[in-house]
Amino acid sequence: MECNMTGNVLLYDNKPKRHHYIPVFYLKRWSGPDGRLCEFSRPFGPRVKPRMTHPTGTGFEERLYSIRDADPHVANILEERFFQVTDTQAARILERFERTGLAGEWSGDDRSAWSRFLISLVLRAPSDIAALRAHWDITFSEPDADAEQAYQDQRSISDAPTFREHLKSMPLSRSDPFLFDAFVPMIDNIKIGTRINGMFWSIANTGSAKFEFLTSDRPVVRRGLNDPGGHIALPIGPRKLFVASSKATYDQFKKMNVNDLVRQVNREVVEHAEKLVFGSSDAQLRFVSNRLGAEPQPGLLRVRERKSTRPPE
Repeated sequence: MECNMTGNVLLYDNKPKRHHYIPVFYLKRWSGPDGRLCEFSRPFGPRVKPRMTHPTGTGFEERLYSIRDADPHVANILEERFFQVTDTQAARILERFERTGLAGEWSGDDRSAWSRFLISLVLRAPSDIAALRAHWDITFSEPDADAEQAYQDQRSISDAPTFREHLKSMPLSRSDPFLFDAFVPMIDNIKIGTRINGMFWSIANTGSAKFEFLTSDRPVVRRGLNDPGGHIALPIGPRKLFVASSKATYDQFKKMNVNDLVRQVNREVVEHAEKLVFGSSDAQLRFVSNRLGAEPQPGLLRVRERKSTRPPE
């Protein structure tokens, strides 16, 4: 903090501006001895280009989760108090996966921390946040009759004549916190989290496979969790895959040829990607070039004609 020539106080924003929707700790699993991994993207047209980069240099957007037009000391509250906590807890769980797998006792808190992280990866990409903001702009400016009546009961003569006009006049620094108050429970979802917690957890080690697992900006492979074959899976390294499923579905996975498993997961991870795919090297450039974004995964956050902001289960 310092004063300028007119005596006004200047507040410098020293908070991290890069908000990683694909966390650094996760991408590090694909880093080589030099600390870099390979990013695949289409930066200048249809051709896929590989780029070696550090995990800190990819999978982010500046101020993605910031409260717009807010003072610097509060603008990053979602990043600092929710996503950093979510990622820190998940990093600890991932380290345990790497050390001892799923051995030992797992507390409800630890299982919930990992389930929360999985859900976050489905909902935190830039397109998700853009859809959330668009949906919120519509929902927030269209109060129901009860909200309108409550406003009228408390309105003073200097206030806007309707609640709708009052909401439309509200600055982003005041409306965005309401948006994120609605967003956090979507990730910290008790019903979905409890469902994942109660599934059979397994880790597939694919050291004998011809190719490594890839990951992307849509890294979670999922099927309806309430379906008989429902599951949720995430590559957690070049040679490891986390899977939550029923025991029967797990038994089916165990019977798969390891090369077929890697290829199927990679196909979904790459085809569902929006912009970015990651690997430990460019060895699978042709595979990625033929599939990147070929079948985009529908986002759970869409602008809809509805009052609820909860994602479909």
